[in-house]
Amino acid sequence: MNLKPFGPLRIILTCGSILGAMAQCEAADPVKIATRSKTETSIAASSQQEKYSFIMFWKKQDEATNAMWKNLQAGLADRSQLATPVAVNVNAPQEAAIVKRFGVSRAPMPLMLAVAPNGAVTASYAKVLDTTKIDNAFVTPTMTRCMLAMQHRKVVLLCVHGDDQTAPPAGVTEFKSIPCYQNTSEIVHMHVSDPAETKFLKELEIPRTSQTTTTVFMAPPGVLLGKYPANVTKAHLISKLQAAGKGCGDKNCKHCRQ
Repeated sequence: MNLKPFGPLRIILTCGSILGAMAQCEAADPVKIATRSKTETSIAASSQQEKYSFIMFWKKQDEATNAMWKNLQAGLADRSQLATPVAVNVNAPQEAAIVKRFGVSRAPMPLMLAVAPNGAVTASYAKVLDTTKIDNAFVTPTMTRCMLAMQHRKVVLLCVHGDDQTAPPAGVTEFKSIPCYQNTSEIVHMHVSDPAETKFLKELEIPRTSQTTTTVFMAPPGVLLGKYPANVTKAHLISKLQAAGKGCGDKNCKHCRQ
């Protein structure tokens, strides 16, 4: 399979592609409950309830800001069990941590980010929010895991298993065991029988009747390196990664012995 963008798959919505040339996403450091802002407390509460947070960042309370907030509230009116709307003034000192976490200090405002319960950013809307597109922000659980890994600058090996499969292919396990890739790659598992992943399976073009394991290889900021059968080798995975010009995320990568 030729190297190509992820096409229709929404996992291209990693921090790099969402925020473009703006500041890159930074992993949030652990924050003590006592020092959390109201916004951070709200997001944490939503996460614990397995709900999304729709965060609207703004600088000026102008017509665009008011319109986006109105549309956001309207779009989530019948989704209160799924998501919580949150407004963040990026100029407020108490919001400095959340602004840094998402790297939006120089973003065009207003900006709305949809954040899944696991912390993955699943959608971004700048300046204008079309309420008809809000549904697109809700993705499957496995999609959020893939997104989060790539937002942490990791390559992803998504193992899509047939009903009787549970272990990753040997080539995937061997790839993950290489020192260069231990901390810069993530293996994610999904079964074709999981009804919650119907939408993702359709986008991956993997049939529910599959009885083997297919490995979907992805790299940030949302590049599909290929889809491979169960007999994929670590050498093939390495060659695809190198051909794509993707490093291991470590400055000492060039010294790695495979």
